[in-house]
Amino acid sequence: MKILIVIAILAYFAWSYFKPAEVVHLKPGVEAYSEPTQYTVAYAEPFTYKEHILTPVAEFEIQAKVLRQEPYYLDRASEISPVDFVLGWRSMSDQEIVDQFEFRQNLRWYSWHSETARMRNYEIIGQTANTHLIPANDEVRESIKQVKTGDIIHLVGKLVNVQGKDGWFWKTSISRHDKGDYSSEIIWVQDLDIVKTLDLDKLEETDTL
Repeated sequence: MKILIVIAILAYFAWSYFKPAEVVHLKPGVEAYSEPTQYTVAYAEPFTYKEHILTPVAEFEIQAKVLRQEPYYLDRASEISPVDFVLGWRSMSDQEIVDQFEFRQNLRWYSWHSETARMRNYEIIGQTANTHLIPANDEVRESIKQVKTGDIIHLVGKLVNVQGKDGWFWKTSISRHDKGDYSSEIIWVQDLDIVKTLDLDKLEETDTL
């Protein structure tokens, strides 16, 4: 009997891990016109979160389309960051353009592939970001859980570097045009709202603001 219970628990977690996120498709058109807003912090007091030291390096605000999302449960960073969002703005928030891409996430990295898109690599890099989300509280955590791939979201928080007691260090990007190691944004998410989504029951677009 105990073996069956263990198998059932493992099966549930496997299903939770591998089940695809809900995806919505909005109408064509740019939905997020502006670049992310970012202000460098000259000095901010580090603070502790789940036995990690978080050091803010910039105030950060963005309105963007969620191009893909990936939960993480077993890696080192999952102790504080349960999910990554790939975000897109300007041309990369236009559903007609986004539909020409295939996005992938693995091991906290993201990549894309397209046979038809006419955008150059530097344009794609400059209008997308792989973001590691650290929810500031339970309310934000629940808001993150409600987000569907394809939604337009508005997010406010801080870019942070993370230091673990075991010496583990996680460094945030502060540029929109870097790539490789430390090219992802680590965001202490203080507020997150879904600006536009698709009601999957009514099959119509819904503005929530």
